Amino acid sequence: MAEPRTSSEPKLWLIEPVADPEDQMWQDRPVWAEVVVAAQSPAFARLAAERQALPPDWTPVGNASQSRRSGLNDEQLYHVRALPAERRANFPKAPLEGEVLLMRELRPARRP
Repeated sequence: MAEPRTSSEPKLWLIEPVADPEDQMWQDRPVWAEVVVAAQSPAFARLAAERQALPPDWTPVGNASQSRRSGLNDEQLYHVRALPAERRANFPKAPLEGEVLLMRELRPARRP
């Protein structure tokens, strides 16, 4: 039997794409097949995933700069749901709040 969660333990969230990988809404961003995040809510899971997905050395270069957004916050691109119980055993028992446990890319960014 599974141990009951305490209210302070972060829940695991699964973020998955809902838009077709070829849809123009992606705006040349990479498409993540799945992202698993430990967070108290779906909103915090999206924020943690967004932080992890962006390159730390990003610098704007005029009008040709890539977007500073990964798209993980866009509800038209990604859906967030609780990680299914049968997959929970694949991840640490006590992850840190805001920890991104898995980021699997479906398609890399497309730039001319």
